[in-house]
Amino acid sequence: MNNFVQRVMIAFAGVFALSVVAIFVYFFWWQRPEQRCEALGNWWDPNGRVCAKPIFLPNITHRPIGAKRGAASVQPADARP
Repeated sequence: MNNFVQRVMIAFAGVFALSVVAIFVYFFWWQRPEQRCEALGNWWDPNGRVCAKPIFLPNITHRPIGAKRGAASVQPADARP
């Protein structure tokens, strides 16, 4: 009977150790990248697990900040940067 108790105790210790390792693996390989990405101010995509940097719209359109779309489209093409 004493051997049986010893085996059960070792089995429970093994299951506990595997559970702790699984929790650390989940945190460092699954949860931590999301936290790092959001701490940098980027956007996290949970479906593709991708960290994307937001793009400022005036950098793409070359409009001045705060300009409306209609006002910017009335300017001649040579006046745009």
